Amino acid sequence: MKRKKTTALLLSLLVLASACTGCAKSGSAKASSAPQDSTSLKVGYLPSPGHLLYFVAQEEGYFAEEGLDVELVMFGENNSELAALESGKIDVGAFGSSELVTFLGDGHPVTVFGGAMIAGHGLIVKPELVEGIPQEQWSLDLLEGKSIGVEGVDSGHIVYRAAAKKLGLEDSINFRIFADGADAYNSLKNDDIDAAILYAPYRILAEDEGYVILSNSGNVSGFENHVCCRQAALTASLEQSPDTYEAFLRALIRAYRFYQTEPDKTIKDVQVYVDVEEDSLRKDTYEYDKQIANPDPDITGMTNFYDALVYTGFVEEFDIAQGLSDELYDKALKAVAAEAPDDAVYQALLDYHEQRD
Repeated sequence: MKRKKTTALLLSLLVLASACTGCAKSGSAKASSAPQDSTSLKVGYLPSPGHLLYFVAQEEGYFAEEGLDVELVMFGENNSELAALESGKIDVGAFGSSELVTFLGDGHPVTVFGGAMIAGHGLIVKPELVEGIPQEQWSLDLLEGKSIGVEGVDSGHIVYRAAAKKLGLEDSINFRIFADGADAYNSLKNDDIDAAILYAPYRILAEDEGYVILSNSGNVSGFENHVCCRQAALTASLEQSPDTYEAFLRALIRAYRFYQTEPDKTIKDVQVYVDVEEDSLRKDTYEYDKQIANPDPDITGMTNFYDALVYTGFVEEFDIAQGLSDELYDKALKAVAAEAPDDAVYQALLDYHEQRD
């Protein structure tokens, strides 16, 4: 019975990700009661647990408490979301780190100013690929001469492409690029490829369908807890309305604390936007990675990811620092932490920020 339900949910997600390039998703009544003089903000997201800071901030009313009337706008993949940001259809969004580096390298006037998803990708393989092999011996070497489906230049793709290059396997593994994770997964199901790199929640759904998670991207050597989606907005918007975006970050910081301390309620909030059964969603959100979301912009992590994109030949060298800023996050975090100086979660965020600045 569970398998049938999971299959139906997976089908629903695949259709959604393939067809949706930008449609609004309303929050609950509890979260939509912003003051009449609140600032409207359109926020782009993907239906992934990695974007849970948005979902919690909306459902638990943190956006409203910060004077923000937020409309969450759903997208099926990063490129259409970035186009919507540049055209003014959304004000801010969580975008893949690789796509953002590429976007910045092409001279687009955006700035990364906060964090969202961390790690969150799995290398999914057919069970016969690891049959009879002890799990401690599973490695990327098993895919020599095989085909791996990837979504564009997304974060998971770059992690495994760089890892393969370091192992001398890049030329012996066929990385096949697809428009999105849904297409890559469909190709795996049709036996056109041997493996696929899929982000949450596809990795857990694939596992429920009988596929095997060979590894999770946040455990790959050199990419432990790597950056994935980052908060970005037009540079001009950040300069014109810094108070609005600082309030936005304060809401996400409070949402992070909720995610760390209220797992049951967090899963319920995520389910409003990600149609996956509770047990599976909990695995993807709390078990596969040390954490799947963090509001810190992680300048060090973004710089490391830029280095990986240069190393793998996806971008030419440029000054990545001009597109990265932690100024607003630093102000927001200190303001929230000052209200609860003994709070362990906020203190951990302060320590993390000091390390990653």
